Amino acid sequence: MPTLTNWNNEIQYTVPDNRYKTPTQVSEVQDIVREAFKKDQRVTVIGAMHSTTECTIGTGIIISLKKMARIISVDQKQLTVTVEGGVSLHKLCAHLKESGLQPPVILEWGNFHIGAISGTHANDTSMNRSAQFSSFVVAVKLVTPTGEIMEISESQNAEYLPAVRSHFGMLGVVCEVTLRIFKSQPLQMSFQVAEIGGFLDNFVGELQALKAGYDQVFGMLFPTSSKLLFQRRRFVDSENLKSNSSGAEIENENIIALFGDLYLPLVKALTALQLPAVVAEPLNKVLVDFPLKRIRDSAYTIDPCDRGVVYKDEDPNFEFYDWVFPEERWCDMIRAFLQLSDRFRREHNFILLMPVAIYFLKQDRSSLLSRSRNGNMIAVDPEYPDPADPTWKAFRLAFNEIAVLHGGVPHINKTRGGAISNLRKVHDPESIQNFLQIRKQLDPKDLFLNDYFRTLFGI
Repeated sequence: MPTLTNWNNEIQYTVPDNRYKTPTQVSEVQDIVREAFKKDQRVTVIGAMHSTTECTIGTGIIISLKKMARIISVDQKQLTVTVEGGVSLHKLCAHLKESGLQPPVILEWGNFHIGAISGTHANDTSMNRSAQFSSFVVAVKLVTPTGEIMEISESQNAEYLPAVRSHFGMLGVVCEVTLRIFKSQPLQMSFQVAEIGGFLDNFVGELQALKAGYDQVFGMLFPTSSKLLFQRRRFVDSENLKSNSSGAEIENENIIALFGDLYLPLVKALTALQLPAVVAEPLNKVLVDFPLKRIRDSAYTIDPCDRGVVYKDEDPNFEFYDWVFPEERWCDMIRAFLQLSDRFRREHNFILLMPVAIYFLKQDRSSLLSRSRNGNMIAVDPEYPDPADPTWKAFRLAFNEIAVLHGGVPHINKTRGGAISNLRKVHDPESIQNFLQIRKQLDPKDLFLNDYFRTLFGI
């Protein structure tokens, strides 16, 4: 019996051999779904299982599209690509790179399956265009819960497209996806280091400068040192690039690698030692301050397609806890978050040794369950190296309470406990209702509705 495991090993379940299906073509998917429909069997479609919530747990038939991983066509004139649902982001990046093209959104976890992220909250960060991968889906071939094929696009069954971009595996099996793509532009990286207090005091001006000067900005807040690091990304013309072969460029890239190759392993080791906060906090501050001093004047340029890295099973398995907040309320949320962190340090000897991720979501109404439907959003996404730590769980629950008070919206795939308990409290109710109506219309027997989503939506 196969054992299915998510990326941080916190979610595992076994599937009987006769219920784990790996079809190789659309007709096989139809046969599997029709049989399940006839027998009233639940169906769950899994991707790369990067999710840290229980959204991928199934109790009936489990379908993996890992054997349906062909890139079907690239239209260089219309700038679209059509792929099977099991194609990985890394494979798509490598294929498009050969033609001087790139996917619309490139996340750093190249294991993602395109069929999965075509309809989830998967996103990068962006100041000027949508950061959500699914927003660039222009067509899908869907095997519906009755086993029929439905073509959904901007010109055919278009009324379903906003729901498909939020399908989360609940509308059927997305066997093929057509995406809008772009001509490749190198991405120039530079860095800004700031004190969190000063940044918050001048937030309007700082945010305006980031929006005016950069296409993408990704931040890391280090609670132990009150430092902010922003990776500022700007698309540049190839002909204007400086050579990437200088020693300085190579050295700078090695400094960047300090975070993944040195900082993260040391943080995990510090956490495992369970040192008192008065000892662990200054040690962590040293680990943070040294790379920040070296990185602040660094700059390098990459092909965006090289960002979709494939991770091995034993690679970093920490947990995310991803919420986004209205731009105008983010400063107050950060202050409340830092107060919460300080309280847990004093009362529970608990320290967030890993950085808090900060990314930007421009307002995006292209999908019904978009987290930025009502305005620009900014993330507060703490990370922790030991998902099983009971104090981390207590911290998450306390974080949920202040997140809701500050207008936060959780990530269905990544906010364990927070999404299932709070999504309906904070998300646009009309959009949820529209999605549920379409879901019920396509899946009258609720075959593709697992226990997680049944609870999430109160069904």
